[in-house]
Amino acid sequence: MSAPQRNAKILTAIRWVFLSSVLVFVLFPLFWLGLASLKTRAAALKVPPEIIFVPSVEAYEKIFSSGLANAFFNSFSIAITNVVLSLGIGVPAAYALARMRGALQENISFWILSIRLAPLFSIILPLYVMFQQMGLLDTRIAVAMAHLTLTLPLSVWLLMTYFRAVPVDLDEAAMLDGAKPWQTLIMVILPIARPMIASVAVIVFIFSWNEFMLAFFLTSRDSQTVPVIVAGLAGTMSFDWPLIAAISMCSMVPALVFVGFAQKHIVEGLASGAVK
Repeated sequence: MSAPQRNAKILTAIRWVFLSSVLVFVLFPLFWLGLASLKTRAAALKVPPEIIFVPSVEAYEKIFSSGLANAFFNSFSIAITNVVLSLGIGVPAAYALARMRGALQENISFWILSIRLAPLFSIILPLYVMFQQMGLLDTRIAVAMAHLTLTLPLSVWLLMTYFRAVPVDLDEAAMLDGAKPWQTLIMVILPIARPMIASVAVIVFIFSWNEFMLAFFLTSRDSQTVPVIVAGLAGTMSFDWPLIAAISMCSMVPALVFVGFAQKHIVEGLASGAVK
């Protein structure tokens, strides 16, 4: 065996070892979480833990029998609302900023991003007081609007950076054909920007789905999200580990479905762009 062939095999072996290590660190916690969700409360507390046991769906039954399913509806509706608002406002705003020129555009871009960089605790109290005076505390719309204050600046900044890379010649060609600015955005720019829009949608959805602090302060009972419910269960004296594990496993499903749907649009957008 020649030296280059031997080096190639060594590099391949190192890659497989590294990849296997990463998979173990990523998948083992999910595997352990899945096992814990199928145990009874007594079996989950045994030391050492049991690997071979009789599976039980008691924890999953509790999710639907105790009203915890409402938390999943709250999280999903808040996340979807946040995605729609972030893109519905962010796309035209980002396109308008990307086509502006001069110092005004740079100043607006800076202040938009600076809102996102503000510490979270600095905006919780103003939002709480505002929603309290509006009578919106413990409502899904309050949490969605609070999330929007953080996701909208980031969405605008990411989309604006992408729109800047789109040649202005496309806008000018569309206008020569009689298209208005909003028609140019919808018919020309959006199809090109579909991969970036899908990526921003994924970022916004995952943030809103996993966000805890704002949801904790703005909800008390009816509109509590999954992270708030899990934190509440973990903080009680009667620690129900199988129930927490079951909720955590179920909470992955909507996020994975949404990411899978968005990933399809990202791949299709990139493929269509490559063909063009």
